[in-house]
Amino acid sequence: MLRANMGMEGLLRKTGCFLLVLSVILSVVQTTAQTPGKQFKLGGQVLDESDHPVAGANIVACDRSGTPHGTIADAQGNFTFDCPQGATEFQVRMLGYQPFRQTIDRAKNHYEIRLKPAVEQVSDVVVTGYIDKKKESYTGSSHTVRRQEIEEMVHTNVLNIIQLRTPGFGLFDDIANGSDPNHIPDMVLRGRSSFIEGDQTNVPLFILDGTEVDIGYVFDIPADDIESITVLKDAAATSFYGSKAANGVVVITTRPTQFGRLQVNYTGNFQVSVPDLSDYRLLDAGEKLEYERLAGLYGDFSGSSSSDVDKQKTYYERLERVNAGVNTDWMRQALRTGLNHIHSLNLSGGSRDFRYNVSGSYNATTGVMDKSDKTTASLRINLTYGNLEKLFFQNIMSVSRNASNDVPYGSFSDYARLNPYDAPYLEDRSLNNNLAFNAANPLYEKRLNSYIRNASGYFIDTFRIRWNIRPSLRVETSISYVRSTTEGETFHSPLSKRFYDRDAAKRGSFSVANGTNNTLSGNAFIVWNIPCGASDDGLLSMTAGVNIESSRSESHSFEALGVLSDKLEHPSMAIGYAESGRPGGSEELSRMLGGFFSANYSWKNRYFIDASFRYEGSSKFGADNKFAPFGAIGIGWNLHRERFFESSPFSLFKLRASIGLVGNAGFNAYQAQLAYRYDAGLLYNGSIGAVPVSMVNPRLKWERSIKRNIGLDIGLWQDRINGSIDIYYDTTNNLVMAIAKPDHIGFPNAMENLGKIRNSGIEISVRGNLFRKKDASLNLYANMSHNRNRIVAISDYLKNKNKENEANATSSLPAAFYEEGESMTALKVMRSAGINPANGREVFITREGRLTYEYDYRDKQVVGDTAPKVQGAIGLSFDLYAFNLSVSLGYRLGATVYNQTLATKVEGADPTANADRRVFHDRWKAPGDRARYKNIANRETTPPTDRFIATEYALEGSSMKLSYLLPKHFCRRIGLRQIRIAASVGDLFNLSTVRRERGLDYPFARVFQMSLTVNI
Repeated sequence: MLRANMGMEGLLRKTGCFLLVLSVILSVVQTTAQTPGKQFKLGGQVLDESDHPVAGANIVACDRSGTPHGTIADAQGNFTFDCPQGATEFQVRMLGYQPFRQTIDRAKNHYEIRLKPAVEQVSDVVVTGYIDKKKESYTGSSHTVRRQEIEEMVHTNVLNIIQLRTPGFGLFDDIANGSDPNHIPDMVLRGRSSFIEGDQTNVPLFILDGTEVDIGYVFDIPADDIESITVLKDAAATSFYGSKAANGVVVITTRPTQFGRLQVNYTGNFQVSVPDLSDYRLLDAGEKLEYERLAGLYGDFSGSSSSDVDKQKTYYERLERVNAGVNTDWMRQALRTGLNHIHSLNLSGGSRDFRYNVSGSYNATTGVMDKSDKTTASLRINLTYGNLEKLFFQNIMSVSRNASNDVPYGSFSDYARLNPYDAPYLEDRSLNNNLAFNAANPLYEKRLNSYIRNASGYFIDTFRIRWNIRPSLRVETSISYVRSTTEGETFHSPLSKRFYDRDAAKRGSFSVANGTNNTLSGNAFIVWNIPCGASDDGLLSMTAGVNIESSRSESHSFEALGVLSDKLEHPSMAIGYAESGRPGGSEELSRMLGGFFSANYSWKNRYFIDASFRYEGSSKFGADNKFAPFGAIGIGWNLHRERFFESSPFSLFKLRASIGLVGNAGFNAYQAQLAYRYDAGLLYNGSIGAVPVSMVNPRLKWERSIKRNIGLDIGLWQDRINGSIDIYYDTTNNLVMAIAKPDHIGFPNAMENLGKIRNSGIEISVRGNLFRKKDASLNLYANMSHNRNRIVAISDYLKNKNKENEANATSSLPAAFYEEGESMTALKVMRSAGINPANGREVFITREGRLTYEYDYRDKQVVGDTAPKVQGAIGLSFDLYAFNLSVSLGYRLGATVYNQTLATKVEGADPTANADRRVFHDRWKAPGDRARYKNIANRETTPPTDRFIATEYALEGSSMKLSYLLPKHFCRRIGLRQIRIAASVGDLFNLSTVRRERGLDYPFARVFQMSLTVNI
């Protein structure tokens, strides 16, 4: 059995030991840093642009050996310290302000320093994960989320932060999994680019400090560790990641190292999660019983047979309970209030030559459904040694471990369907196992010792060397190692009702699975900047390099049956393997090699051009298509540098355009390479035979996307207001998908290139400071995106498969149907003329416009698109004295929704289970009724019809936070640099024009949070 908790305790013990040793080292460093020598007094005052004192600013001067000497500004911004004789300058640093350097004048011992706020300037850089590029001369489409924006939001997970702040990045509206802490949402950047749904094939590439990481690590990464998040969207932005950049790249940069005295930062977040059931409108006990009567479950009360009498007797027994006040809220039986706490501790400091940043975090999340929770602990160490302007070495190591428990006793829908006139317990507090219509009491399963436990761990280490040979020439190389492990164990008690029809020796089961993945990668590149032109008006920047990667993964699993007791929670207690079962597993090995070259030329910082080329090979593809070229070209024009813009309010007005080719190689390693496995059933002459693992396709081609982008970046009044507009047009060719094969082939499926998809759209992002006064300021942001998806071409196989799926469809919900010229998210149903008042039957409309009672899938028509026409977020940040209020709201406009609640719990409702209130009030009951829904006694499954279609306009209260910065003099009195307290709420509301149930398998939850941030 897994010992996830023991693993977590072990990690915490090791972390504690490490921090103890580290604290000793740091104290030695601090003592060394403060060793006195020849010194002189130096002082002054630190102010902002409005002449307000900047308390807590860090002032540092270094002697000839690089040892720092300094102090921290007091509440009035004043400072004084013993400056070493050999120092020629001192630096002033403060979070939220630009660093300041002051040359030391020996005839002067008092300085007045004015810091500028660290707002976006045209000199800002775009982080690409390889090299940083100046924003002003960058031709790609990107969006950056800065640390201040992250701090203003409720800490749920990083993906929600990216969604709210980045136009074009969206998480799929998942009404099933709600706020399940162990469910990673699916996502998309600039539209879907794959026919496969629900397996995260549209997920962008995530890069953490230059190293590729998977979505599971990103989902759990502490937000307090992040310095910035840059989303790279088009070909110019993703040229360094050719074969993996088809879905975009998200570059996450963690907190950098800073020299100076030791700084300690602690943040604690304490959350309360409350289930949100506002979207459920179920029948109460009286309404439910009357619905059953009208649906004919008790006959017409005119019969005298024993069967009719029994039905009538049952009805009156339940009516008596209703009249006695029995009205059980079954949904509440599975829920609880979640108590969560998140802690983050960061230590940083060091000398000019040796810097360190160490952070640790602990996150304990309790789900709102019983027995669901998640605990994550992580440690990150960033060490930098050397002169940043010459030669330096950097090593970033992070380790994390999480353990989780999923709900083992069913889904939330099992409770929502139960009848409210049934009590969960009998008078003696024992479980009521005599529920209406022989329904199982889910509280029985909940009491058993069944469990679903999972654990995962990550170890990431990146070592980097940068050598600035000369100001215009540098060489950089890095090597990264990533190891991830997964462990899972599921135990179903032998007392579970799922085993009631089995022999005693086959009751109870264990399922155990584990896996590891090891990836070793490295890259090396050279950057050369060459002034060009007679007056050096031009600058040519060139980058050339190579990268290599090797990845190996393996997994093991088995299932055992026959557990003699509910208390025996270990696989060794099982009697044997599952019937016809055997241990399972898999192994994959893939390698990649690539080289790239990029060049950027700018003239007078007005006109510039980017060009890049990448040639890459992967073992995932066959001999016919092992290598593939990728490339991009982009141009730009800084109009604000032109003379006719000199007197304008524009601090930035840049036009840019790019086009390029990127790819996707996120597939199985053996779809184009032949691999074998041994089969014990194949014995010949004392040897074991081997069979192919899968049917290979040596002609399989790379998925490649042609990305086109035109953009405009603007900044007004020194970037007090700034924003961007992007128009894109992407085409993805040679989409890879598994297709079924005939039985005589010997394999159920094989990978083939099936078609072409196009995504086009527009993205707009604006943010700015509306006013800035002495004690108050107001900042607003807004973003929106519109995406149009089209299927350009699909194979004949997929066309035939669509027809087969439609012909065999029995669900009341629409099935995916892909057709050339339509969107991948198009909603196709048969049109309806409504319910016939005479008989309560639905009347359909054929493609030719004829009215009929017969449903025919061939008469389906496109009635809308499930993707919103426009989606995005708006928000504000308001500062008044020491208070800050930040609000972020998400919105979705114009999505065509097929209301699942109407299809399954109103018209398609099972009268033996609870249903939406509209089933009782809005269905046809008698001739002449004009109703939206069929005869209340009709129990047939309703095929997909446009009666259940609605256009959704939704607004979500994603994050609201109020914080207060305690007075500086109070903090100084207790020996602290800064204290901030905050109260916030997340997922407060979801206002939608569509009334439907949300959180079907796991409910949504509102999060209330209190935060404490302490800086020492």
